[in-house]
Amino acid sequence: MAKAMKRRGATRKPVRKQRQAIAWNVLLRNIFMLTGLVLFATSIVWLNQDDTLPILHVTVDGKFEHVNKGKLVKSVMPYVSGSFISVDVAKLREAGESAPWVKQIQVQRRWPDSLHLIVEEQNAIAAWGQYALVNKEGELFYPAKKTFPKGLVQLDGPEGTNIMITKRYVSMKDKLLKVGLGIKQLKIDKRRSWLLKLNNDITVKLGRADSEQRLNRFIAVYKAGLNQFNTKINTVDMRYTNGLAVNWKSGSQSDLNGAV
Repeated sequence: MAKAMKRRGATRKPVRKQRQAIAWNVLLRNIFMLTGLVLFATSIVWLNQDDTLPILHVTVDGKFEHVNKGKLVKSVMPYVSGSFISVDVAKLREAGESAPWVKQIQVQRRWPDSLHLIVEEQNAIAAWGQYALVNKEGELFYPAKKTFPKGLVQLDGPEGTNIMITKRYVSMKDKLLKVGLGIKQLKIDKRRSWLLKLNNDITVKLGRADSEQRLNRFIAVYKAGLNQFNTKINTVDMRYTNGLAVNWKSGSQSDLNGAV
C-alpha cells in the first residue's frame, strides 16, 4: 500500500497550454492597409498611362494686345501629350513663354481632360537700344521691331545696367512730371555719365557724380524761371558745383541775369 501511495504521488499531470486569441482587429487592419496600398499603386500606374484621361481641350485666357492667341496655342500643342496627370506642365509653360510678348503663363489642370492657360503679356514702358523693349521691372525682351509701340521713351546703357536705369527713369519721370516735363531719352555711357533729353527737346547733362542732386537743382532752376526760355535752349549742363551752363539754339541767346 505504501508503494502504491508513493507511485501516485510521483505522477505529473499534463499541463494544457492556453491558446492565444487571434487579434482579428489587427489582422483585418493589416489586410485593409495592404489592399489599399495595392489599389493605390495600381491607380497611379493606370493614371499615368497615356491613353488614360488624355488631354482633349486647351483653353487660353488673358488680355491680349500683342500676343496672337491662335499662334500661342499652336506653339504649346506639341507639349500637350500624356495623361491628365503626366502631362509636362513645365515644358508646356516654357514653350508658351518663349513667345516675345509673353511675360508668363500659369497652367491649370481642369478635371478630367482640360488645361487652362492664363497668359500675362509684357508691358513695355520704354525701348532699350535699337532692338529691345523693357518692362517696369527692367527686364529686356525682344519682339519684332514692327510690333514696337510708338512714342516710347528711349533708354540705353552698357550691358547689365537695364534694371538700374529703368528704376532711375521711373524716379526721374515722377519728379519731372511735377513741373510739366517728360522724358524723351535717358542713357548713361561707358563712364556712367548720365544724359537726359526732355520732351521739349532740351538736353540735360547730369554727369557721373551726384546726378540725382543735379537733377533736383535743374528742376528748382527750371521752376524759378528757366522755363521761360525752354523754346530757345538746346542744352543745359549741370556738371558744375554751384551753377549751370546753357547752350542756346542758333540765334536764340538770352540773358538769364535776374531771371533765375
